[in-house]
Amino acid sequence: KEGETNPAAVTAASLRLPRAFQMLPEFFVDDVTELLLFTARVAERQPRFLVDENLDVFMTFLVVLMGCPDHVHNPYLRAKMVDVLHHWIPPIGASTHHPWVQKMSNIFDLHPIGTRMLVGHLLRLYVDIEFTGSNTQFYDKFNIRHHIGEILEYLWGIPVHQQSWKLFASEEAGGFYLKFVNMLVNDAIYLLDEGMKKLPEVRRTLEAMEDLQAWNRQPPQEQAERESALRQNEDLLRQDLLLANVHISLMEYTTVEITRSFLLPEMVERIATMLNYFLKYLVGPERKQLKVNNPEKYGWDPRKMLRQIVKIYMHLAAPLTGEGDQFATSVARDGRSFSEELFLEARGIVDRYALLSVEEMEAFDVFIEKLRSQVAADAQEDEILGDIPDDFLDPVMCTLMRDPVTLPSSKVVMDRSSIQRHLLSDQTDPFNRSRLTVDMLVPEENLKRKIEEWLQEQKSKKLKT
Repeated sequence: KEGETNPAAVTAASLRLPRAFQMLPEFFVDDVTELLLFTARVAERQPRFLVDENLDVFMTFLVVLMGCPDHVHNPYLRAKMVDVLHHWIPPIGASTHHPWVQKMSNIFDLHPIGTRMLVGHLLRLYVDIEFTGSNTQFYDKFNIRHHIGEILEYLWGIPVHQQSWKLFASEEAGGFYLKFVNMLVNDAIYLLDEGMKKLPEVRRTLEAMEDLQAWNRQPPQEQAERESALRQNEDLLRQDLLLANVHISLMEYTTVEITRSFLLPEMVERIATMLNYFLKYLVGPERKQLKVNNPEKYGWDPRKMLRQIVKIYMHLAAPLTGEGDQFATSVARDGRSFSEELFLEARGIVDRYALLSVEEMEAFDVFIEKLRSQVAADAQEDEILGDIPDDFLDPVMCTLMRDPVTLPSSKVVMDRSSIQRHLLSDQTDPFNRSRLTVDMLVPEENLKRKIEEWLQEQKSKKLKT
């Protein structure tokens, strides 16, 4: 309703779909959104175009409908609303005295419904856009999430939105926000991995083109094909790194305040292995293959990315509860990418280029020492445990189960953290593809007790010897 400013009333209304709204053709909402998008584009070239217009009611329109799939089924239409908001964000570095910048800043800072609901609705659309039903959904989602990520970064700098975000993340830590974190990690892994693989390809082609004699000896058709492949790889590389930078930045600034979802048992190992994997790329032997001329042309800044990843390590290791220790444990137990030498190399590069403050360097040194202690403790535990009975091992991860549960359909017993990690992306039984949700898991208390008794027995034997 025009003039409606009570966020609680709007939230309650969003749960009840009026019959009159159900009868409204989708093109009506689409036309309004298209008009707003057109005027936003005009306003970027003619800033005074919307200065005297009252945009509060349209802000309500965008914020409420963007986060309500029951009201607007088409995810692309809701994504179009994100485009409008993306155009409304004041440009970086713009003068705060400019009338257009002041107007848009006030809308994001003071709109009563926006300050309460905007962050949550953006995060929900980020998740909802995963499956659109379109044959191009895999690629569309990255572009839409890129705009969502840039809006979220702007909102994080506004105290009222940051507080709303922290409250939302706290209330939904083990539920929706965990799904968001899982998709954020999935996207970051895919985009960075693709970028890291394309950088050496681009490097090899550019080096071949620098040797003019050898290049000109190739048949013209081969030259044309390689040049075409280079242009395609460069375009994909720019896009992958642009999107990856938004995702890594989001993890860096949010983990200063929000860590719980990242440190839950079903997520902590995944985030640890992701960070280790890319640290290995950035400071390991492979880093020589990632050097290209004019890296800024592709949005490639390895020092900035190294600084961000190191900061994420420290943010997640910082909590005073046992969750921070569990993160360090997960980092040290990553058999695929972790090595103490990589962290020492990372420390040397960070120190050489002054990528961190003195306080941050001290915190990184403490983290490295914690990893070293964990490696020693794990070696001692392996010696104590010896051969683990097969019945106590997770069938997928081949690790000792700490909280065994039975999958009701296949009757397979797995560790709770392993199956919950799978269910974040795919709510089916991995052994027979039948429907499976977290609440359907059956705790195996007897087996859990046997495992605990066996652990105690093994430790007692070690003490005796």
